[in-house]
Amino acid sequence: MKFAEIAIPLPVYQTYTYQIPSDLQASICPGYRVVVPWGKRKITGYVVSLSDESQRSDLKPIYDMLDDSPALQPDLLEMASWISVYYICPIGEVIKAMLPAGINLESNVHVELVKSHDEVQRYIRENRAPTQHKILRLLLEHKKLTIHHIRKSIRGSNLSFSVNRLIQAGFLSQQVLLATAQTKPKYETWLRIASPYQDIMKLDEEVEKLSRSAPAQASCLKILAERREISQKDLLQKVKSGVSIFSALVEKGFAEKFQKEVFRSYYPLSATSAPEKIDLNEYQRRAIFHIEEALGKNSFKPFLIHGVTGSGKTQIYIEAIRQVVEKGKTAIVLVPEISLTPQMVRRFMANFPNQVAVLHSRMSPGERYDSWRGLRQGDLPIAIGPRSAIFAPLKNIGLIVVDEEHEASYKQLDMPPLYHARDVAVYRAKLNQTVVILGSATPSLESYHNTRIQKYHLIELPQRIDNIPMPNVTIIDMLKQRKRYPGKNVTIFSKELQEKIIETLGLKQQIILLQNRRGFSTYIKCKDCGFIEECDNCNITLTYHLSNHILRCHYCNFTKRAPQACPKCGGIDILFQGIGTQKVEQEILRLFPEAKVVRMDLDTTTKKFSHDTILRDFGSGKYNILLGTQMVAKGLDFENVTLVGVISADTSLMFPDFRASERTFQLLTQVAGRAGRKNLIGEVIIQTYSPDNMSLKFAREHNFKGFFFHEAPVRKELSYPPFGRLAYILVRGDDQEHVRRAAEVFSQNLLIPEHLGKILGPIPAPLSKIQQKYRWQLIIKSDKRTDPSGQIVRTHLLDALRKFKSSKYAKEVRILIDIDPISLL
Repeated sequence: MKFAEIAIPLPVYQTYTYQIPSDLQASICPGYRVVVPWGKRKITGYVVSLSDESQRSDLKPIYDMLDDSPALQPDLLEMASWISVYYICPIGEVIKAMLPAGINLESNVHVELVKSHDEVQRYIRENRAPTQHKILRLLLEHKKLTIHHIRKSIRGSNLSFSVNRLIQAGFLSQQVLLATAQTKPKYETWLRIASPYQDIMKLDEEVEKLSRSAPAQASCLKILAERREISQKDLLQKVKSGVSIFSALVEKGFAEKFQKEVFRSYYPLSATSAPEKIDLNEYQRRAIFHIEEALGKNSFKPFLIHGVTGSGKTQIYIEAIRQVVEKGKTAIVLVPEISLTPQMVRRFMANFPNQVAVLHSRMSPGERYDSWRGLRQGDLPIAIGPRSAIFAPLKNIGLIVVDEEHEASYKQLDMPPLYHARDVAVYRAKLNQTVVILGSATPSLESYHNTRIQKYHLIELPQRIDNIPMPNVTIIDMLKQRKRYPGKNVTIFSKELQEKIIETLGLKQQIILLQNRRGFSTYIKCKDCGFIEECDNCNITLTYHLSNHILRCHYCNFTKRAPQACPKCGGIDILFQGIGTQKVEQEILRLFPEAKVVRMDLDTTTKKFSHDTILRDFGSGKYNILLGTQMVAKGLDFENVTLVGVISADTSLMFPDFRASERTFQLLTQVAGRAGRKNLIGEVIIQTYSPDNMSLKFAREHNFKGFFFHEAPVRKELSYPPFGRLAYILVRGDDQEHVRRAAEVFSQNLLIPEHLGKILGPIPAPLSKIQQKYRWQLIIKSDKRTDPSGQIVRTHLLDALRKFKSSKYAKEVRILIDIDPISLL
């Protein structure tokens, strides 16, 4: 008898042992997905290991096996184990995040009302049980529902108890049904010439006969004769006729129907254009030499390419991947933003036609599933996408690339596992004994520090392609602007920026404007009493959006109509405070009526291909001003852009976070790099109320090293990364007092010695309420000299979490542990 350790995709920090049925013992191995009994349900689990013996005799057998080959190959399974330990996340949840959504099976518990309306009403009158009353009223309306649906409709901690009491009372019946997978291969109906008519002469004779008696059928058969096989959908479009014609051809024995799998692709697999011929400069050739040398050794080596904006980092990635693919190996390319994906994909498609699979969240589940299977089956050797593409099921990996490695979007923030794709990429490269390239014009302090301590190999690209000069950067003090031009409207556009926009438009050149806040105004305020509209669910002001005259919360998406008068005092003098992209857009149209402006932010990029459409239209010259949030700051390459304007550099500078200066420097340097990419001289204007801030001054000089050596001593003094480690613990729940007490209990369970780390808190989080959940936080700061890998602190954290699970607050709140957080908000 054999046994399997199964990881369950639920928040449980252990695996479970199941018996392997005799008919599955020869085929099952680690990495397979299986269906297992879980209480009254059946759910998908993941086989992580096998054994020949078990101490228990009451083990349940595996119900079924879902795959004909392992869903996870050994390196991904080992990586899942590492992520689980390092980021303190149940391994089942890690594996679930690695696989395409919608492919798991889970049984649903259905409950059905079996009593009459009058009997239900009598029970409600005679029994004092509010939760049971809610369940019965819901089922009077819907008759039959899943437990999951009832939970979504009725909130309460004793829901299962109430359902069971109603079943015992004879009011409900219960049934457990195994649902089918939501995502599966897609098939289309195709037609082909039947075997008796493979002879072209014989087929021509039949076409001739049919043309007299059934001309439409003859037309179909003629097309089929030319193509030998064709999809029913394509043939239908060609002959403009009904499906009955195809059935007639099949009945007469001329054609055969068969099912053919369809590959659903977000982007076309074939190249839309030939690759641009590029002559490499000396720095690029030197970089490729070092990378190819490392690739030839088939061993782990991490590179950091620090190249100024426009220095040709992408071409280095392409040349390195070309070497890898020619050797029969595979490659992963990570990009930080979906908005960057179209440009990157087109460039890679041109160089590697029919070899690139894209993985990102804007794809439909079917498109993502087909890309995943194409990579898993070895049909497509290159994977491109944002952070989750690091889990691409590629074998024989030869290279991993992390473009714009400094970007915060590589960190998973909302759902476990809270991994950092850059660090996972380095670990996966180490597992596969291969090369990983991190690239950036503004590397994270952690990565650059790793080059200083010889952990990464540094490659520098100090010049732009063709020696194009870096753009001139001017910093405008907006406080002085208002004093210098009293009575003039210089709140959004300084006089200098206005003049430069007019000049650039006159030269038929293009402009990129950055305002890293969407909406029209960041809040609205009553001038009479000072009342400010706040979100009903979150402790944050509502942002005013001009379209539809609404207020929206950017954390929970709560919306309400903007008031005509103050809800508190009835005053009608409403101030629209702060500046969002919508207000900037309105001001552009007022000041520069001849301008054609397109806005790119979360409000304008909700539809499929919206990023791509906006960037294509701007690149073609349809618009001469591209206005947006940080989406417009990175990776974009438009040769006619000569002016970049930053409306407010203070937006990211004022956050209460130790990385605020670093993020501001990176954002400003990146957006400045969009100007003057080809033969035209670029100019950048940065508007700020903090002109003396050092991050702005270093950004003006494109001086990363200056910024690093200014910022590093401050971080070292305070034991912040890269010199120290951080762990962030968030406690959230519905009841404010329960959350506070739970945070205190968790803190008391944290027995970290003083020499290993310092516990800050518990205190209310800066955003103390989001989505109707109250939030308290703790921060653990540890020194790398006493706990280099962070393993001791993680062990204490896991112990504290296990102790907390047995406390009375465990069911009232949720604990979120973020190792190496990028934000403390």
